[in-house]
Amino acid sequence: MKRICGLLLALALLLSMLAPAATESAGDEAKLLCLNIGKADCLLLFYGETRWLIDAGYEQTWPALRTALAEYGVDHLDGVFLTHCHKDHSGGLMPLAQSDLPVGAWYASSIWYDVKKGKHPAALAAQARGEEVTWLNAGDVIPAGGGASLTVLGPAAVNEDNENNNSLVLFFSSPAGSILLCGDMKSDEEADLLYEGAIPPCALLKVGHHGDSGATTDAFLAKARPQAAVISTSSAEEADTPDPGTLRRLKKIGSAVYVTQDFRDAVLFTLSGGKVTRAEDVRWQSAPPRAEGITLAVDFVTDTATLRNMTEAPLSLDGYVLYSTKGDETIRLEDVTLAPGGVWVIAGMHSSSPADQKWEGEEYVWHNKKKDIGILYDPWGRPVACTDNGLDD
Repeated sequence: MKRICGLLLALALLLSMLAPAATESAGDEAKLLCLNIGKADCLLLFYGETRWLIDAGYEQTWPALRTALAEYGVDHLDGVFLTHCHKDHSGGLMPLAQSDLPVGAWYASSIWYDVKKGKHPAALAAQARGEEVTWLNAGDVIPAGGGASLTVLGPAAVNEDNENNNSLVLFFSSPAGSILLCGDMKSDEEADLLYEGAIPPCALLKVGHHGDSGATTDAFLAKARPQAAVISTSSAEEADTPDPGTLRRLKKIGSAVYVTQDFRDAVLFTLSGGKVTRAEDVRWQSAPPRAEGITLAVDFVTDTATLRNMTEAPLSLDGYVLYSTKGDETIRLEDVTLAPGGVWVIAGMHSSSPADQKWEGEEYVWHNKKKDIGILYDPWGRPVACTDNGLDD
């Protein structure tokens, strides 16, 4: 049965790749916008009049997605795709659902594992609008007009060991070029898709699992052969990404490699004539540059976080959000301005240390036995400072 499914998937993939050839003049360019919002994934795919969102980042990075939508004049989304249920991909779905932006369809994989019944984030977002999710299976093809389509390559089977290996893997094919979108797929899911013969060559690769060492194998790259590859990550937030071995494997096949953290607010890829023709450094025109010179320190013993202005000018922190990854907790700063060299201390409710602000509702904030990362986001959803509590996982 598995082999039959593989043959059907290969046929669907072949048809999706052949269709654009018959309509060569239907589309001149395809564009992929990859937001620089830390480790989180958030991508906007443009082709003709079609606008697709692939993953939505964290809940606290929603302002960055909202800004991107406004800057590119996106007045509707034809489809919103969630690759898998982890919060660095799904967190922005509910704020999107609560906005007034029209969404044509909500898509997610029919295969997932470690989410409780009734708690799937795509289903919850769709339900907030009285809508339903379209559950996708390998071999499904979604037309995009102008000879373009999006083919679902995986997952091929449920993985109960690691939810990343249940990632929705998508292949965009168009006269302008092709993009392979891997979510957080790791080597186990890569092996499944290689067995199915489901990895096509592509012009642009969205690298799986933030470019860590457990993905993007030599066998996978031998089939994908991307001209260019993009990695969504932040080394400050996830120290082992992008992994040097992953970078070496990509460069060995001649792929140009781009990492979102190296760009100001986003990187915009343009595909035309089957190739990646441009990779542009994008800065939002409607937002100021990211604040520089602010430091963040976390002390799990005193259960405090200290923000310090290292610049020679006053710095407003109004609307900034501090996030604790281990506790999945956020606190918002309001009417806070730091003088040059000034500090602002935030403490958990049980902390006995002097503090300027208490983390309401949270008795203890910073984990005292496992690694906990603190990230400070500006009002536009962009990380501006990141540190950890000094402990290992």
